[in-house]
Amino acid sequence: MTKKWLTIFIQSHLFLAVSAFIFSIGILKRSDVALHFSLALAFAVFGVYNLNRLNKIKKNQLANEMRFWYEQHSVILGFTAKFSLFIAALIYIYLLEKETILLLLLGATGLITLLYIFSVRKINLRQIPGTKALWISIIWTLIAVVIPNVNLHHFAWGELHYFILFFALTIPGDMRDKLIDDSKMKTIPQLIGNRNAILLFYFIIGLFLILSFFLNSISIIGIFAVISLLPFLFSICMLFRYELVDGILLILGVCYLIK
Repeated sequence: MTKKWLTIFIQSHLFLAVSAFIFSIGILKRSDVALHFSLALAFAVFGVYNLNRLNKIKKNQLANEMRFWYEQHSVILGFTAKFSLFIAALIYIYLLEKETILLLLLGATGLITLLYIFSVRKINLRQIPGTKALWISIIWTLIAVVIPNVNLHHFAWGELHYFILFFALTIPGDMRDKLIDDSKMKTIPQLIGNRNAILLFYFIIGLFLILSFFLNSISIIGIFAVISLLPFLFSICMLFRYELVDGILLILGVCYLIK
């Protein structure tokens, strides 16, 4: 029974949604509306990632074991994903109702997400060679960092360093999808192989931690915590579920909260 619920927690992207929530709470902790933005992010992440997986089923772009699980739960996941996106939209509209520019930026983020998941008049951003990780990183940076902080008048250009964190987190997923993704997509693992992709992942995370320290967004204790836990987390990720690497967001969120 425990294994079943753990599978649901990870496969349905609830783990990613919770990790995103803790991460957002951590970077927005000085704000009175940190909870609101974090809830909106968690709902949006749950909705978008599940719709993406369900769309992949139709395109036959999921591994067999993942495909079987999603086919079994497609009805409930489809409903909850759409409902989550509806809730996320309501929260964002409430928070940004007086910020026309931010609402437009949110709309642009939504459009990029739509064109990434679905093909609209033969346009699909995900299929543009070499840009898969780029689009994901841009969307995460806008929705999790730029929009909330600009709204709260806390934004500083240095906060764009979160882009490289989100970029790094795309690498394990691309390793998982290496054999399924069209070779024309030219993802990082396809271009340099899994071994070099792992080394690049560690390098980028290290660079992110260094920048975070100098930008005073994480303490030296937090850096040691991430460095200590990262190899274990990544090893578990490689052995069991690639999605477990999203736990880095949760670890960082906790580090930001206790800083």
